[in-house]
Amino acid sequence: MDIIEHNFKSETKTIRFLLKAFFFFIHLAIMTEIVAGPKFRFVIRLLFFLYLSTPYYKTIKHRYYTYWSFSFFLFIYILFKINEQFFALHQSHIGALYLISCLILITKMYILSSPIYYPRVSWWEYDFRYRDDLKITVKANELNYDARLTDLRRYAGCVALFEELKLGQEISINAKVDDVTVILRGHVMSKRKDMIGRPLIYGLQLKFDSRGNKKRYIQLVKLWKKEKNNKRKLKFAQL
Repeated sequence: MDIIEHNFKSETKTIRFLLKAFFFFIHLAIMTEIVAGPKFRFVIRLLFFLYLSTPYYKTIKHRYYTYWSFSFFLFIYILFKINEQFFALHQSHIGALYLISCLILITKMYILSSPIYYPRVSWWEYDFRYRDDLKITVKANELNYDARLTDLRRYAGCVALFEELKLGQEISINAKVDDVTVILRGHVMSKRKDMIGRPLIYGLQLKFDSRGNKKRYIQLVKLWKKEKNNKRKLKFAQL
């Protein structure tokens, strides 16, 4: 657990550093634009991005899905500025600042795309029979609970169940599809409750302390994809 917890804390610090670095280069680029050609709209833009840094940070801190909307529009804006500075205004030094901020944004988005931070949820699918999840059994505190595996990517997963689990707690998941059973262990790294009456959502860092665990993970991914395909076929067969 010490290694996993250390890696998680290190990753969290990296995200904070990248967030600060991102806004540093954005602000620096805008201030450089002001120096190159003082205009009132540049000052307004700088004040806007100074204000934006706080709510943007809160979307990450509380893991709001609005983070992805913010990030998408920032990404589009930065791409526009890169094109403008390099090819229209030929101010490569300002374009380079926007390019660096774009690379930082992409890196941060990649790290946060893990199921531990932002699990994928089939919000659009109201019929539980067709949702992209897998029925599993979770063993914690020597007890077994029915749960659903709702996301599985990048050696991490997301488990939905109604029981309270502690952060850092080690659990095991038992998934069975047809006659194939896969058991994996992991640690609870995050917890969220979106709505009353809905299960708790736990971000799970899977444990890979042997080759056998990695093989079982690959097998679980195959079962996950197979179940998704079966549900998709069943859904379209009902149309």
